[in-house]
Amino acid sequence: MKVVLDLDALVAAGSLSPDEAERLAGLGKRATGTLAFNLLVGFGVMAVAAGALALVPAPSSAIAIGFLLALVGAGIDRAAGEDWNVLAQICIVVGALIGGGGVLTAGDFASGAFLTVALFYAVGAGVVRNALLAGLAVLGVSGAVGAETGYMASDGYAAALPESSVAIVVMVLLAGVLALLGRAFRDEAARLLGIGAATALVVANFGFWVGSLWGDQLWIGGDLILDLPAEIFALAWAVLLIATGVQAARMGARWTLNCAAVFGAVHLFSQWFDRLEASPESVLAAGIVALCLALGLAFVNRRLPG
Repeated sequence: MKVVLDLDALVAAGSLSPDEAERLAGLGKRATGTLAFNLLVGFGVMAVAAGALALVPAPSSAIAIGFLLALVGAGIDRAAGEDWNVLAQICIVVGALIGGGGVLTAGDFASGAFLTVALFYAVGAGVVRNALLAGLAVLGVSGAVGAETGYMASDGYAAALPESSVAIVVMVLLAGVLALLGRAFRDEAARLLGIGAATALVVANFGFWVGSLWGDQLWIGGDLILDLPAEIFALAWAVLLIATGVQAARMGARWTLNCAAVFGAVHLFSQWFDRLEASPESVLAAGIVALCLALGLAFVNRRLPG
């Protein structure tokens, strides 16, 4: 557990002796120096990996370099002490991203390739106890159901979820399964499963957001089998957010409550400006509502148990 202390204030208040403060300050300087060294070596490793990949730009090269880098990181994580943890995590995450990119490219970004990457990320998260890999594993599953991002020189960055109804169902089911598994485990495993469930809920909310603005059509074999208007998504999303927020407040689930509140605000203002458009009056009213929501959320958070 990391603790932040104001040593000068503690010495002035008589809670800490000058000698003890000096000793703690020395430990802090050592930790800072170790962190800087880890980051420097980590950036060097990333540069070497990027250079090697640039020399041999092929999916097989990316897979090999990524696997080797992640393996080196896992070895450092197992064999070295806490001082080398930052370097180990850098190698693991960068290696996983490079290798995952190689697998997706080799698999032509098909659903099977995304599921393969998601499986390896999930296994890696459990082995090296990396929360970022746990979240990336869920994002890999979301890629298999159509979630994607992109960059366009004229329009900037974009995120898309073409079949939002399918993504919502898959992500809600995945979040439920991970949450139930989290109850069966303790400590680190429960934390990683909880992060995966939280990531799945975020993606599911993103699916509702897309659906509430444009609706969704599901085609199979050239036939339209599902046509959901945007109003259905908007209504269902609002009901689920309210129900989730109320239940989370009763159970003291702070993260779930805040997540529901944030996406509730996103939903409210998306519908607000989609129908009222941007005008001085609508922007002023939206600002007042946002301030009221923020104050209400802060009040509820203070009343929840820590």
